[in-house]
Amino acid sequence: MSGNTLTRNTGVAADEDGDVVFSNNDNGRIGSGSSSSSDGLRKGGKSGVEVRHLDDDDDNSNEEAQLLHSDSEDDGLELDELTSPDSDVENRPFRKSKSRQQGRKRHRYCDWLWGGPAPSKTQRIEPRAWLLPRLQAGLVDVLDCLFPQKWQKGMLLVGFGIVWMLTVVVPVVLTKGKVVVDGQEVKHLGCVSSLWGGNAECGLDGRLCEPFGNTSVAFRCPADCAGVKLLNPRWVGNQQINYRAYVIGGGEGVYRGDSFVCQAGVHAGVVTDKKGGCGRVKLKGEYYRFENSTQNGVESVQFGSYFPMSYEVEKVEGCGRGDARWGQLIVSVGLSLLLGAGTRSGKVMFFGGFTGVFLHVGLVSDPPDIEVMSGRLVQELVGIMVGRLLPAVFVMVVVYWAIGRRTLEGVDEGANWEKTLLWMGGLWLGGLTNNTFEAWIPISRLEGHDLRQQPGALVALVVVVGVLIALGTLQAWHFWQEGRLPKFLAFYAGAIAVIATLVVMPGLELRLHHYVLALLLLPGTAMQTRPSLLFQGLLVGLFINGVARWGFDSVLQTYDSIRGDGQYGSLVPEVVAPFIETLEMGVKQETIHFKWSALDDVARLREKIEGISVLVNDVERFRGWFTETKLEDMVFSWPRFRKADEYFRFSFVGEGGNTLDWTEAGTWFANGTWSKGVGFYKV
Repeated sequence: MSGNTLTRNTGVAADEDGDVVFSNNDNGRIGSGSSSSSDGLRKGGKSGVEVRHLDDDDDNSNEEAQLLHSDSEDDGLELDELTSPDSDVENRPFRKSKSRQQGRKRHRYCDWLWGGPAPSKTQRIEPRAWLLPRLQAGLVDVLDCLFPQKWQKGMLLVGFGIVWMLTVVVPVVLTKGKVVVDGQEVKHLGCVSSLWGGNAECGLDGRLCEPFGNTSVAFRCPADCAGVKLLNPRWVGNQQINYRAYVIGGGEGVYRGDSFVCQAGVHAGVVTDKKGGCGRVKLKGEYYRFENSTQNGVESVQFGSYFPMSYEVEKVEGCGRGDARWGQLIVSVGLSLLLGAGTRSGKVMFFGGFTGVFLHVGLVSDPPDIEVMSGRLVQELVGIMVGRLLPAVFVMVVVYWAIGRRTLEGVDEGANWEKTLLWMGGLWLGGLTNNTFEAWIPISRLEGHDLRQQPGALVALVVVVGVLIALGTLQAWHFWQEGRLPKFLAFYAGAIAVIATLVVMPGLELRLHHYVLALLLLPGTAMQTRPSLLFQGLLVGLFINGVARWGFDSVLQTYDSIRGDGQYGSLVPEVVAPFIETLEMGVKQETIHFKWSALDDVARLREKIEGISVLVNDVERFRGWFTETKLEDMVFSWPRFRKADEYFRFSFVGEGGNTLDWTEAGTWFANGTWSKGVGFYKV
């Protein structure tokens, strides 16, 4: 019907805009704008109002009408206008409320904004003609011809897995097995292994790290040690160094005893950064003036005074094969691509790729940094790797069921190589994070103190967050198209709430490890698009790198557990200006005397301070206990044994005999003058 045509017997008209106009008719019935006058249940065509008429011979003398609202765009009949005693039903027609129309429009807009377009669009990867889909499906078709039965494909997959495992394990046994040089078993070192501990770890006068000389030790180093950096500040005399290699001296071939041995070996040219290798450390005892130099990509630090332990590094023969991680990487990458391109199954690709990359990272490319005799290294690595792999697989089962299958299952085989290159490529990029992202992103740990002190870390964090927001927006757009945006936002709202709760936990620090970041971001890849393939593979690889290298480290940790050899933020001793005594007894003899200001009892009890320690040239030379003498009554005297600059630092000793934060270094120069350094003591 069109125009203002009146329907028969109903008293209902449709105006030029298609709106329904109700008026009082002879029978007192309310009709629908598009139905005929027949009895029974009527439905308004466009109006969305359902009207029920009762037959004239019904036992009920009063005719009833039931209005049922639907979600169509023209629904909006105001029941108040029909039932209000003040309404002039007899004299005016009933129209839809304008406010209700606007409300419905707003409702439709909200439905569109949160629910996505109607109908929703499920994301699917379709082959692209210019990328040769028939060629991409070729390997799958060939395998179907050669192995048509399901059990045959299963046996092929088992054989493939055994071959991949052997290409990982056999070279590990050959390159990391037991090595004997001149009748002495070689010791395997990590990249940060040293012969002398930092600060006071070697005890008074370094007695816990003896012998200092006349000893040699054969060692073996892994590859990729040159780029290892300190993550907490260390003092070398009056220099504070951080985020660089820890090699002291070497300009004349002699290194200070606390230098990282493998980095010193690379600096000396005895081992290579690419393959690692073997060498021998020859301890030389006390040495004076360690000159710095830059050799083989390692820059060393100068130390212009004496130290009780020094060593030289020399080559040895018969060490066996060097580290073969880069050759193994090429083989493993090739096998992973072959696996992805040869299967339609998302499960096979996901779990096959995950297991292969986990084995490679845990045994080859980034194994745990352990120090053990070479004959037990392989067993130690395999034991650690298996202990971490099993729980990681259970986590990935959940990840695949909730996320991975949406991305990998049902991809057209004409896009098989695209799927493989994107997902497997991302998997390797994430798994080799130590060689990819960590090499150019100056963020060692997502911890507030580290971000503030590491050069460029805050800028890098801003850039990374900006990139994540941009990629998150792209993924949210795809979720909106699929009508799943509310679930996507609800998950991350919940995740943010949980993180905010953990942040405010008293006495604990929130640590966003590699695997935690991966698990937080993976739900944003639960769709089948090309970007999601890349992002998901990268995040699964990041999970692998974190777990295979470090295990499932706790999300909440005490500050002491993550501090390592960094600062506590504790009190430091307040040093009184020292007194220098000079005696002329045929030979000039100089002695420097130190005293300290009194310590407040409340502060001492709060921080559980029990004593004080003194370092001279980074070696502990004095430790006094408050149970024997009060701090303000203590005196530390140090006679000069040789004409050289000497460096002094002071620390309180806490519960259990552990030293707390150290002062900056004060210098007693060879000419007899004293310099307190910045912030050393109060006058």
